[in-house]
Amino acid sequence: MKTKLQIVTSLLLLLSSYINAQKLEIQYMANEGVLIKSSKVQLLIDATFNKEFDYLDVLPDTELDKIKNAEDPYNSINILLATHLHGDHFNAEITGNHLLHNPNALFVGPKETVANFKENFTAFNDISGRVVSIMPGFLQSETHNLKDIEIEALRFEHLGGSPWNEAENVAYLITVEGKKILHLGDSKIDLDRLKEYNIPDKNIDVLIVHFTLLGEKEIIDRISPKIILAGHIPLNSQSKIKEYKESLGYGNVTLLTKQLWKLEIK
Repeated sequence: MKTKLQIVTSLLLLLSSYINAQKLEIQYMANEGVLIKSSKVQLLIDATFNKEFDYLDVLPDTELDKIKNAEDPYNSINILLATHLHGDHFNAEITGNHLLHNPNALFVGPKETVANFKENFTAFNDISGRVVSIMPGFLQSETHNLKDIEIEALRFEHLGGSPWNEAENVAYLITVEGKKILHLGDSKIDLDRLKEYNIPDKNIDVLIVHFTLLGEKEIIDRISPKIILAGHIPLNSQSKIKEYKESLGYGNVTLLTKQLWKLEIK
């Protein structure tokens, strides 16, 4: 017959197992790149890139080599995603080599990004069966269930003028461990697009955005995320953007400036 202490201990162990099973973590990599980890899956978004622009954050070569070679702690990634093909979000060689060294991983990206991947990675044919090309019509979306995770790709125009806004660009709405994470990448957002995608009713838990979107208070308020992670912050402007964020009065925004910083989502 179990004692009260044994019963309490068993209950605590069960509770601990449940909590660990529900654990969800987001780790900042560089620029707008993040690693999302749960008990079920690991997703790397916009993080497989090297130095394209001197003014933006990039991981050191030692860390990029670990990703490229699928070495610990990047040997269990299930899905790599790119929002678009720009070199501060995607690099064909780093992405392709990771897939070569990690046979369980998939890559997801817009059709244009996949074409760039094929053109610039010589061993593309060896990993092409694990490359998912997405291309929702402009201002449309498409949903994929990959590795038991729901990923909705939302088509948006890229921020800025020509040639930047000519890139095929998507945002990703990812549902994992009952949480909804919206990675907008470099998407240009307006209220009409939010309504068309029904984003205000999605109950977004975590919003990952280009820092300039923080100035669009009405849009942020309509999305109504519990947590906001703002990236794409120029290295020499971090203090100014911190002051800017504070002037806007946000209480739920973290600026992504410290590489490998982790946030546990409860």
